[in-house]
Amino acid sequence: MEDRRLRGKKKRIVKRKRKIIFAICLSFFVVAGVTAVCMLQKDKIFMVLQDTTVEITTEAVNDRDVVTAAQGEVSQDETPEYLELVGCNSLIDDAFGSWLWEHYEAGCVVVLEGIQNGTYEDKLWYEATNKSIHVLRDEYLGYLDSEQSKREHLIYEKECSNEDYISLSFAGDISFANDYAPGQNYNQYGIDGAFSPGVQRCMEEPDIFMLNNEFAYTKGGEPQYAKGYIFRADPSTSSRLQEMGVDIVSIANNHAYDYGATGFLDTLDTLDLADMPYVGGGRNLEDAKNHIVYFIANGMKIGYIAATQVERDLPIYTQPATENNPGVVRCYDPELVNEMIKTAKEQCDFVIVYPHWGTELVNSIQDDQRALAQSFIDSGADLVIGGHAHVLQGAEYYNDVPIFYGLSNFCFSSKVRESCIVNITLSMDGISDICLIPCMESAGITIQCDKGDGNYNHIIDMMNTYSPNMHFDENGYVTKVEQ
Repeated sequence: MEDRRLRGKKKRIVKRKRKIIFAICLSFFVVAGVTAVCMLQKDKIFMVLQDTTVEITTEAVNDRDVVTAAQGEVSQDETPEYLELVGCNSLIDDAFGSWLWEHYEAGCVVVLEGIQNGTYEDKLWYEATNKSIHVLRDEYLGYLDSEQSKREHLIYEKECSNEDYISLSFAGDISFANDYAPGQNYNQYGIDGAFSPGVQRCMEEPDIFMLNNEFAYTKGGEPQYAKGYIFRADPSTSSRLQEMGVDIVSIANNHAYDYGATGFLDTLDTLDLADMPYVGGGRNLEDAKNHIVYFIANGMKIGYIAATQVERDLPIYTQPATENNPGVVRCYDPELVNEMIKTAKEQCDFVIVYPHWGTELVNSIQDDQRALAQSFIDSGADLVIGGHAHVLQGAEYYNDVPIFYGLSNFCFSSKVRESCIVNITLSMDGISDICLIPCMESAGITIQCDKGDGNYNHIIDMMNTYSPNMHFDENGYVTKVEQ
């Protein structure tokens, strides 16, 4: 089928070339003849020459461009298949469609087959080219031409350990503050002082690993003592993120602003210098709402957004980004975040929202959390996963989209806390597996629980208790419970 279509297309191109050559020759003789007459009867022929010129110019425009056509391009208005291709997706305009024909002609033929037999869906681009339509568009726009261009568009490319899927992992709150146990352990013993070997493997294995950076990287700023607890760490400790295998952090939390605007801006500068992607805030409102980070992995494009609902009552210590001031993205009112989700949905294949929300030390899902999560999903989010409560909270599905309300501390304090890592297996077909990996935080070190031991079983039982329509089996894998 493909060979027959390609042969047909080549025949049309040959016919088109013949028509162009004929048109060029005819135009040459017409112009030559008119010019000769002009030499004899300049005044009489002026209007005729003008009309002829307009007719020739119009014909050239209708045929697109004579020079371009002579190079072998097929006229759009004479290629029904091309028009079908342009009409199959709102992202594909004439210029993008022409580029697709030039660079992915075989893939275009496959897509056209799907259009003509009624089986077209956007995923067909991926099956035909190993790239989603969003990745193809980024390539066409030149966003992927250089590392500088990728950074300007907040795009990061990741190689995956398996070509059939992408492994995404998420954990909760971390702090490297020097006056708390996790930071002190890390200072004294390195990564082994903060994470057990099992947890280290769990951090290294996923293709993209995200957690919540709940402190400021700064040596200055104005401490907000009125808050009670404030956290900051030396900017040099940011290198620990790469050592841990972290690929992206959220700064949308109630401790990013513990040392005021100066400490917050120092945090952004530190993460930028470390080439560590962050979401959830910016140098002003325009920067914050457009700071949606994208990863391209296995030909898919994944978008990350973060926001905080915490500090629901006055005073508000953690300042929201405004037109002229730095700050976090707040989602007490979801309008801004929903706008960001819709923007990301137009740019990528899978949208993740990481909110900081809920009530501290409460395991059950709160009504305001549920309302926000459903609003995010109605706006296009494909996964909602967050924290803040410093304890594990329940999880559930809404319209077949998974929501994890609270991942607890990951490496945050000296207290004993149930913790976890959540791993998602993703492909163009969607999420195939979700697995919760039980962990425990104690005395500033996070340890992976041994399968079947008391802590492991306790965490699995806890998640099943607080999760309305999501079941966790003995291996931590999730299934949806029909209600």
